[in-house]
Amino acid sequence: MGSILMGTKGRILVTGCSGLVGTHLVKKLEDYGYSVVGVDLKYSKELPDSDRFIFQDMDLRDSDEVSVLFDHYEFDGVINAFGIKGSPIRAKENPLDFLEPSIKVNTNIIDNSYKHKCWLVFMSSVGVYEPAEVFVEDTVWKTLPSPNDWFPSWSKRIPELYLEAYKVQYGYDKWTIVRPANIFGEYDNFGEGATVIGATCRKVYESDGEIEAWGDGTPTRDFIYAGDVADGCIKCLEDKLHITTNLGSGEEISIKRMIETVSKVSGKEVKINWDTSKPNGDMRRKMSTNIQEEYGLLPKLGFEEGIKATYKHYENIRYCNR
Repeated sequence: MGSILMGTKGRILVTGCSGLVGTHLVKKLEDYGYSVVGVDLKYSKELPDSDRFIFQDMDLRDSDEVSVLFDHYEFDGVINAFGIKGSPIRAKENPLDFLEPSIKVNTNIIDNSYKHKCWLVFMSSVGVYEPAEVFVEDTVWKTLPSPNDWFPSWSKRIPELYLEAYKVQYGYDKWTIVRPANIFGEYDNFGEGATVIGATCRKVYESDGEIEAWGDGTPTRDFIYAGDVADGCIKCLEDKLHITTNLGSGEEISIKRMIETVSKVSGKEVKINWDTSKPNGDMRRKMSTNIQEEYGLLPKLGFEEGIKATYKHYENIRYCNR
């Protein structure tokens, strides 16, 4: 274990600290005056090199290690951004890759947050919902998840249920559950298995003036910038909001508009060749933002500025790696 740090506002644990949202969380928490302990299985060079950040490379599935971590640092709060990434094919063929680490890690984090009575923000997922045009928070437990998201969904639903069980049995309610929409941002995967925005940034960057896209561009999605997700998590922590809430953008973005926005911020004139022989997928997906609005959790930066930051980051990566 590293030395014990103390920021002016307290000490926060961030799991998944090298990830898409975790990296933003670490940087923003430092800016807000906290000291941060970040835990992940890999270290990202994007993480800050400062006297108020410590990185711990550890396996959070080990209950003894997690207990020692909490005892040593005496956290004032926890933001659990741990998650397992993978394609639908991987989820179908290797479901334990999602369930085993997620259940062990999240139960360890929840057990110790309860033991030390520190506030926990648990990052769930849009994947917990059944297919629908609008995702509303209180519908989850009246439905079953999509067969396509079956195992990843339960890897998030089970920890949500575990938190509720702690509340019922022990009265522990020092927690927030957030369910982000489709997240994008600078620290995303832009290579193999990339999400649609990460893949689009790569395609536009590499294009000679044309790119191919599936469907006809009319389906809409709820995209939210990773920095806005981080802001929402931090507000839930600071305000101690005992709620379950979506973290969505508040608007529906068509696939066509998304690609055109990436093209615009790139400065390129890119022709989109739509392959209508390929499926559109669900025509509409949107997060209800009523709870977000009530608690002041709507995005600050927004879609286009988030796309600009994401593309410029990817552009810099490619330039530096030439």
